[in-house]
Amino acid sequence: MSARQLIVLAVAALAAIGALFMFRNLGPSQTEAAASTPVAGEHVLVAARDIAQGAALTPSDIAARLFPRDSISAAMVRTAAQPSAQADLVGAVTRRAFVQGEPITSGSVVQPDGRGFMAAQLRPGYRAVAMEIAAGSAAGGYIQPNDLVDVILTATTEALGDTGAGQSKRSEIVLAGVRVLALDDKVQTQASGGAPERIEANIAVLELSAADARALALADALGDLSLTLRGVETEATGMRAPSAQSGLGGTGQQGGVRVHAFGAVVNGSGG
Repeated sequence: MSARQLIVLAVAALAAIGALFMFRNLGPSQTEAAASTPVAGEHVLVAARDIAQGAALTPSDIAARLFPRDSISAAMVRTAAQPSAQADLVGAVTRRAFVQGEPITSGSVVQPDGRGFMAAQLRPGYRAVAMEIAAGSAAGGYIQPNDLVDVILTATTEALGDTGAGQSKRSEIVLAGVRVLALDDKVQTQASGGAPERIEANIAVLELSAADARALALADALGDLSLTLRGVETEATGMRAPSAQSGLGGTGQQGGVRVHAFGAVVNGSGG
């Protein structure tokens, strides 16, 4: 190896050693600079642990965490705006389940004001109404709390034909898209498990408006009631599956409460 090659190798080795020392000196200083840069944000209240729906919040359920300012929504509880919020929320009832670290929003908890759990779960303007059910008349027992259901009335009516008077059975949807609050004493939706849970309940508690509660009472007096489970995806207005094209005289309207097949109409004109 020539002297010139030895000189080139020596210079390259010195350059590599110098670069190594430079990176070692720069690394910690850059890390310290990043760590010392404060996060631009605010403290918001979060769930300190997993919390079930309907639980009364305790001090150990609530914690304050720093959130980036651009990640904070108006519904979150900010300690800067409400310094006493953490103490004020103790005793509030959760309207839904929370996972650890999830922000607590103003509409997801409610103060019971001395009333019970179910009263705290109801949306403003709604009532909790109980109806008797059986597994065979409630989607085979696969309806869960917080599911949306339709209420179907099946009744026997008198009919006049060519051969004289007779009886016929007819079914109509009298309530559409109503929320199930509870099935017997079960108020929690199934959150885990390898298979759907069947609930052998005798009573379903529905969340209804005052007018819908009256319609349910009327339908119960007219015949047998059953529940059908609705899917989680929003249905298009007026959408009807081919199997639903019956000759029962349905209106095809979503959300209306009509018992028109039996001569009585609710939220409409009588026939």
